Amino acid sequence: MKFEVCIPIIAPTLEKAIGELKEAEKSVDLIELRIDYINNIDEKKLKKILEKRAKKAIVTCRPKSLCGNFEGSEEERINLLKKAVEFNADFIDIEIESGKAAINELIENKHNAKVIVSYHNLKETPPLNELQKKYEEIKKLSRDLIKIVANANSINDNFIIFELLKNKSDLIAFCMGIRGQISRILAPKYGSRMTFASLKEGKESASGQISIEEMKNVYNIGLINKDTQPIGVIGSFAENSMSKNMHNSCFKQKNLNYVYMPLKVAENELKKFMENFRKFNFKGASVTIPHKLEVMDYIDEVDEIAKSVGAVNILSNNSGKIIGSNSDCYGAMEALKEKTSLKNKRVLVIGAGGGARAIIYGLKKENAAVTLTNRTLDKAKSLANEFNIKYGKIENMKELIKNSEIIINTTSVGMKPGPDESIIKEEDLAENKIVMDIVYKPIETKMIKMARKAKCVAITGDRMLAYQALEPFKMWTGQDADFELMENALLEQIRKGE
Repeated sequence: MKFEVCIPIIAPTLEKAIGELKEAEKSVDLIELRIDYINNIDEKKLKKILEKRAKKAIVTCRPKSLCGNFEGSEEERINLLKKAVEFNADFIDIEIESGKAAINELIENKHNAKVIVSYHNLKETPPLNELQKKYEEIKKLSRDLIKIVANANSINDNFIIFELLKNKSDLIAFCMGIRGQISRILAPKYGSRMTFASLKEGKESASGQISIEEMKNVYNIGLINKDTQPIGVIGSFAENSMSKNMHNSCFKQKNLNYVYMPLKVAENELKKFMENFRKFNFKGASVTIPHKLEVMDYIDEVDEIAKSVGAVNILSNNSGKIIGSNSDCYGAMEALKEKTSLKNKRVLVIGAGGGARAIIYGLKKENAAVTLTNRTLDKAKSLANEFNIKYGKIENMKELIKNSEIIINTTSVGMKPGPDESIIKEEDLAENKIVMDIVYKPIETKMIKMARKAKCVAITGDRMLAYQALEPFKMWTGQDADFELMENALLEQIRKGE
């Protein structure tokens, strides 16, 4: 049996279930009929929906005790699974909690159906040795497939599942929850027999399921195999990153066997994650808030630009040697140079975080005259002294803007969910000034809208984001990225959310 993506059907009525079944069959060859979701499910309804299928189907009837919807007796539930065998279901999923007697009876009378014996831990991912014992316990039964699913409370729980999958040809395994999504995406790489994707957003049968559209069109799930090189963005809110759309579209176009994913890593998880990053030989990563500084403690080398900037936003794994780089500087400078030369330009940088550091470094290299301001004056003073530039109080913003030709916002002000905010006032802007906002979601921040109204030259954050993706793509793959393709993929995704 080859690796397959399965779409669960969770409709409340028979008619809706049949409609969703037909829709799902356009995308995949394997459907899970969650008959516990169908109101008043009985033999007649079960037979009808199985007769309507054109593709293979797993029949599952999950009880309330295991976060299912079936409210009848255990005898009624097991009887429905037996009837599914009679009605020629391709697979039957029965939980280990159902007991050996019920499982053995189903296996002994399975006819042409394959039996999946499943174990779900809805609270956590147990240690590897415990999961291995559970696997061995289920393996003693004469079943066809074993399914082990656990809840990920940490990004690092996924790597326990990857270890569990080693050298097993009969196992379906992954993690639930938003932190478990990489195990769903990388299921074909590490040997799971199946992964599950929702029909669409809002139709998830379990936490962390990704829609079939996203699995196919963003993560290229049909192209992932044991040789696929994993890459991702490391951040506390990595799920909000748009970089996956840019990189995966370019990987597909160039027929490169890589996949780029959100790596949702909390601050207290970074050390362990970087150990797993090495152990599982991830090819590289982008690094975002809040890890751009701390990640330097867990890598082998920091290149000259990243040292000068004082922050890392790119990791490359070169035969086990992890090297840190910074492409924010390049991305910002390229976006600016599309509109103006920078030599001797008077530039006001607002903010004192990692983005500001990279932009100040780049502006200094371009021989611009930089002034820094920040809501916390001490941070502005410290960063200004480090880079030997001027700084000013944010209360004097009007004067600072008046004396600058270029104004750059490097703060998160104006980012969703606060898009109606701006770090500057509209009346402080004057015609022909260049205004850049590194916020890219939304593209048209309030600051950018004000700049356009004041007849300034506006530079939106998506330009910097797209440009900064070029260098890491080349580092990871050895090939040049298609900038236009990347930017179009980025803009399409941003506009979907607006």
